[in-house]
Amino acid sequence: MSEPKEQQLEKIISFYLGELSETEKEELQTWLNISGDHRAEFKQTIRICHRLRLAAASERATIMRENVMKKCLQRNRQKQNQRIHRLVACAAVLVLSLGAGYLFYANPDSFQKDELQNTSILQANQGGRIAVLRSASGQEWTLSNRNTIKVDIGENVILKGDSLLPADKSSQEIPLRTEEYHVLTVPQGGEYNVTLTDGTNVWLNSDSELKFPAHFTGNTREVYLNGEAFFEVVSDSLHPFIVRTGEADIRVTGTSFNVINYAGDKRLEVALQKGKVEFTATATRQVYPLKPGHVVTMNKENAIVCLDSKDVTLIGAWRSGYFYFEDMPLEELVVKLERWYQVRFVFADEETKQLRFTGAVKKYCKLDDVLKIIEKTKDIAFTDFGEEVRIIRK
Repeated sequence: MSEPKEQQLEKIISFYLGELSETEKEELQTWLNISGDHRAEFKQTIRICHRLRLAAASERATIMRENVMKKCLQRNRQKQNQRIHRLVACAAVLVLSLGAGYLFYANPDSFQKDELQNTSILQANQGGRIAVLRSASGQEWTLSNRNTIKVDIGENVILKGDSLLPADKSSQEIPLRTEEYHVLTVPQGGEYNVTLTDGTNVWLNSDSELKFPAHFTGNTREVYLNGEAFFEVVSDSLHPFIVRTGEADIRVTGTSFNVINYAGDKRLEVALQKGKVEFTATATRQVYPLKPGHVVTMNKENAIVCLDSKDVTLIGAWRSGYFYFEDMPLEELVVKLERWYQVRFVFADEETKQLRFTGAVKKYCKLDDVLKIIEKTKDIAFTDFGEEVRIIRK
């Protein structure tokens, strides 16, 4: 026998407020699994709670709890063709009843009539082309789209468009005694590509940082990477190109490859598209030669290295506007979405984290569109909780 409607609504509201015990959460999950109508009821109630900032303050929460429940019950008694109208009326009545309530008090200048219809973080826009360049001298420039001005980063080098170039032809003959490093930082929700002075093209993904010199000197061309980048290295057998990550060095002469090395991740990955690469583990100094189609993965916690052969053609697909997921756990997948859409995901249980997804999804669309594709292939639901998106098993 199902619980009375009032008790179930009370549980949903308490779930939104974070007041349910683990046992009550399990009971709620069981109720959600019974039917699609229950899941629709849950989503609609949560949406009302979020829009009206139910948890703004304990006193307001008590009043709003009663009003939300009252209005939800009223809605369920109406005919199907009146439901949308009743929900809008519900929101309007509650906001007016609060007078100078939390929404207006927190941000009076931005409060508008359509505020409630535009609060869902599931509608978050995709990221875009943006980065910050900091020279060795400490100067900073914000870069976006294609640069329309010349940026003088020093050492007779300018950034013009996406390329680092000599300020004048004569500067190419000036011998350099030092190798000062500049830093290109791409924030969350950003991506950028730059051509270094040797002609090497580097694409940086969201939340990544590249340290590089204006001029390469000595017998090697060295850069430092934190995050994810795709490299197209200009061939020069006399001056190998080395990507230093801390846990490993990646040595090449001329090749195309993708590197994933985020500080918060437990693994380091290099996927070789063409050319040759030598992957050297810093801790053991063991060298792993890679051929096209090889993917080397290192566990940063224990320095264990695995070498596999895979189809790597889509691993760098993020450069051309796609997320590519190959049998990827949801726990890892949502981290990529967090970096691009600047939202936070929370799992309802540990088992859901291990569900795997394979597919290619366009990056340049709203978050909701991406999540709907994933929902169609997995028995899960993404629910807007205001400050985060929660992932719940259906």
